[in-house]
Amino acid sequence: EVKVMLNTSTQLLSLAKREADVAVRTAKPENPDLIARRLARWPTGLFASKAYLKRHGEPVAGTAFAGHDLVVYQPHLSANRAHTLVGEPLQGGRLVSGVYSSLMLRAMIKAGIGIGELPLPFGERDGLVRVWPERSTAVPYDVWLVTHQDLRHTARIRALIDEIVAAFKQGA
Repeated sequence: EVKVMLNTSTQLLSLAKREADVAVRTAKPENPDLIARRLARWPTGLFASKAYLKRHGEPVAGTAFAGHDLVVYQPHLSANRAHTLVGEPLQGGRLVSGVYSSLMLRAMIKAGIGIGELPLPFGERDGLVRVWPERSTAVPYDVWLVTHQDLRHTARIRALIDEIVAAFKQGA
């Protein structure tokens, strides 16, 4: 008797206002009424498609991506922080796209549009080439399961939570 309405947008629904019962998010909520459980913590690396590397070659470390096309997660560019990919400045590269969805970022890298950062399991699963495998981002990619504390023991919510946790343990 569980009905799943899957919203894959980047808009955060309010669990406190009951706009959703369960959420999978990449940021831990600060609301004390919400219960969060880390599902995954993955290092993030730099990836490119084989086709992109065949056309452009691998970037040279220390050149700020000179001669390379870059695709980035736009909220990272909008934040007040240094603009880098795995610690390498971006100013020598050509920013060809800023996206608001990790699914779009994956698709653009896979399509050979540019080089970008992805959690390691995503890049590996997509058959991408890890560029500079000795480098990762300073902050890992966390995935959190979030629900309101009043709902965590409800049978239908518990069943859904158990399925999501099991899927992540299997490498979803």
